[in-house]
Amino acid sequence: MYKLLEMLDGNVIREHPLSGSLFRVGRNPGNDLQPDDASISGNHAAITLIPIEYLDGAQHVIIEDCNSTNGTWVNGKRVKQQRLKHGDLLTIGSLSFKLVDDQALAVGQTRILIREEEG
Repeated sequence: MYKLLEMLDGNVIREHPLSGSLFRVGRNPGNDLQPDDASISGNHAAITLIPIEYLDGAQHVIIEDCNSTNGTWVNGKRVKQQRLKHGDLLTIGSLSFKLVDDQALAVGQTRILIREEEG
């Protein structure tokens, strides 16, 4: 499962799960995230999750700027549309987010195997 971690001064202040196939950000009603922030356009950006047919449970995550005034940024670069990956840093208006893929976290965890004693 993917989620956006909303960041402020390097600290996570909120988590926004990306459930479903579309997550919209903007001040207008009907968006999934409606920040009360003048730097965010009414319909600022959309994140689409597209299943990868040959990898069970895996998805492509695509962010698209919806002709916003202040732009959508990925890792410091302004984008119109961009495929995202675990750890990418997003800036939408004055808000900062980090994309987290729980599956990537699970794969990267260290595992300790302890052999059971016989007998």
